[in-house]
Amino acid sequence: MGGLTLAGVQVSLFSATPAATALTARPDSGVHIAGAAAPAGLLQIERADNGLFYVNGAVNDVPVRFAVDTGATVVVLNAADAKRIGLAAGHDSGTRIRTAAGFSRMQWQKGMKLSVEGKSLGKIDIAVMPDGPETSLLGLNALSRLESITLSSDRLTIE
Repeated sequence: MGGLTLAGVQVSLFSATPAATALTARPDSGVHIAGAAAPAGLLQIERADNGLFYVNGAVNDVPVRFAVDTGATVVVLNAADAKRIGLAAGHDSGTRIRTAAGFSRMQWQKGMKLSVEGKSLGKIDIAVMPDGPETSLLGLNALSRLESITLSSDRLTIE
């Protein structure tokens, strides 16, 4: 099995394991694989039909669904999630963030409490994009705080 490490994140490029069985993620106890026991503290997520991996998280204890984005340097909240968390849109600070689609407006929210699938990642700086993505993004500044992340075929494993 070959792999690549990005900012402390292990990404496996090849795998000899067969296709994943049905999984049910539970933030309190990791993942239960149909017909097998999952090791404690291990979370396994199957790739969605659109090709992305989604995880449940929380910002300041407010639930947020994130798309895992190893191409994003930072965690990005879209306008709807930011509003639910209680983050005011504020004035246009003139700050821009570079995305795959070009430059977009953004505002920094410093020291936000972040958890992913029940694992506390502590306080982290988050970019809020009023014209941002449909789904908030879990970027490398958060992913690097997890013990390990492995991508193998259509399964993302988080420890």
